Amino acid sequence: MLKVSPVADYPIEEGCFLCGNHYSPVAVVVMLNAPYGTMPPEVKSIPPEIDKLVRSAVETGAALSGTLQTENIGIEKIVCNIVGNPNIRYIVVCGIDVEGHHTGDALRALVENGIDQRRTIIGSTAATPYLLNIPKESIEHFRKQATVIDLLGEMSPEVISKAVWSCYQEKPTPFVNYTLYDPGAYPEQPMSCRLSWRVKQPETIEEWELEDLVKEVDEQKAVALPQEKEVSMKVSEPKVAALASHLSRIAEELSQIAKILAEGVDKKPIAPVKEAPVVEEAKPVCVVGEEAPAAVAQAVAEPMEEELYFHNQLRAYPGIMAGLSACDKDVCHDGCSLPAAVNSIIKKLGKLRKDVEASSISEQRKGEFLPRIDGFLEAAETLSTEPGPCQKTEGNCTIGSGCLATGAADLLKQVTEPASLNQ
Repeated sequence: MLKVSPVADYPIEEGCFLCGNHYSPVAVVVMLNAPYGTMPPEVKSIPPEIDKLVRSAVETGAALSGTLQTENIGIEKIVCNIVGNPNIRYIVVCGIDVEGHHTGDALRALVENGIDQRRTIIGSTAATPYLLNIPKESIEHFRKQATVIDLLGEMSPEVISKAVWSCYQEKPTPFVNYTLYDPGAYPEQPMSCRLSWRVKQPETIEEWELEDLVKEVDEQKAVALPQEKEVSMKVSEPKVAALASHLSRIAEELSQIAKILAEGVDKKPIAPVKEAPVVEEAKPVCVVGEEAPAAVAQAVAEPMEEELYFHNQLRAYPGIMAGLSACDKDVCHDGCSLPAAVNSIIKKLGKLRKDVEASSISEQRKGEFLPRIDGFLEAAETLSTEPGPCQKTEGNCTIGSGCLATGAADLLKQVTEPASLNQ
C-alpha cells in the first residue's frame, strides 16, 4: 500500500496531543471536559483517565492522539493537522462529550455534513460550531480524507487500543460496527494550512452578527488570494493575416444585412396610430366612513410595534445588570464566564442602540430609549471584560454545574410576553 511523507511543518498546529508513527492511518481524539480558559497553557493537569487514553492510543500505533475541548478552534486545529498528513484515514472519537458544547458531536457532524454558507457545522448540536479561521478547501479535503470511528462515551483504554490496531491491519478487520483496514495514503496532495486567527473568540459570537462576520472573513480571503497569471498565446503572422481577412468579410456581410433591414423599414407602410381613449381623472371625493379612520389607525400602528419591541427589550436589562454586578463582586470577577457574559451584553446593547437610531419611531421616544441604553452600557463597561481561569476548575466556585453570570445574561431570553408602554 502507498505511504507518503506529511508536509514539512507537520504537525502544523500546536495543541494538547502526542505524536506517534507518521505513517499510521489513524488519529485519536479524546474529549476533555474542562471549561473555557483551562486549556494549555493554562491547564494545570489532564485528568489521569484522559491521559491514559491518549497515551495508550499512541503506544498502540496512532499517528496523533490528544484531547479536544472546543467545537470551533479545537476542530480547526485538528483539520489543519489531518490534511497535512495524507496517511491518516481514520479519526477515533472517544471519551465523554464536552458538557454544554457537544464537541464530539460537532466533529462527527462536520465529517458527515460539512458546513453551510455561514461556516457553521451542519447538523451540530454544539453551542458555537463556527469554523472561521481555516479555508473551506481544507474542510472539504478533511471530510474526503478521514472517516470517523464514533466511540463517544467510551473510556476504556483497551477498547481504544483495539480500534487503533484494527485501523492499520492490511485485511478488513471487524471492530464494533465497523470493518477497518489500512487503505493507504489519501491520493490527493497534502495541504499545509494554518489558522488565520481572524476570529480569536468564536464562543462570544452572537447569532445576529455571524452573517456579517462570515462576509468579512470571505472578503479578506479574496483580497489575500494571489492574482492568476495571464496566459499569453503567440500567433504567427500568416494566421493573423487570415484572421484579419475573415473579420473583414464578416464586417462587410453585417453591413449588407443592415442595409437590407433599413430598406425594409423605409418601404413598410406606416400604420396609423390609434389615439388612446381619454379617461377623465377622478375628482377627489371626501368620503366620511369607517375606511378612512382604519387607514389612519394602520399608519399609527406600525411605529407602535417598534416602540413596544424596544420597550420590551429594555425591560430585561435592570435584572441582567443587577445579576452581573453581583457576580462581579464575587469570585466571578476573576473568572471566564462573567467577562463573556458582559461582552455579549455590551454587543447586544450596542446593536439595540443602532436599531433605535435607525427606527421610524418619534424623536420623543428615541429621546426616552437612548439614555436608558447608554446608562446600561455605561454600567456594563465598568464590569470585568477580560477572561481569566474558570473558577470552578480553580475550586473557588461551588454552585454546581450551572453559572450565575451566564444565567443573568440569559434573562434577556425570558422576555417573551409583550407589554404595554406603561409597564
